[in-house]
Amino acid sequence: MKKIIQRTKGFEKAFLKLQKKWRAKFIKQLELFLDDEFHPLLKTHELKGDRKGEWSFSVANDIRAIYRKEIANGRTTIIFTFIDIGSHSKVD
Repeated sequence: MKKIIQRTKGFEKAFLKLQKKWRAKFIKQLELFLDDEFHPLLKTHELKGDRKGEWSFSVANDIRAIYRKEIANGRTTIIFTFIDIGSHSKVD
């Protein structure tokens, strides 16, 4: 299955505000994510409430990445759109 990664402007802005070590950790976790979206180390879960339809995975400590996913092209492509990244309290 083909996987496409997209990033919103909001994600890009929040990503650049992170410390360099957390940006590097996100890239490492993203590789794991692309191999297995539900790897136990990622603690991937669907969000609830106002963020219903969005998903989250753990980058490190209190840092998490928020994304949406869409199945396209007759179920042959998954599009992951990253919309936010930051501490649990900032991305809620």
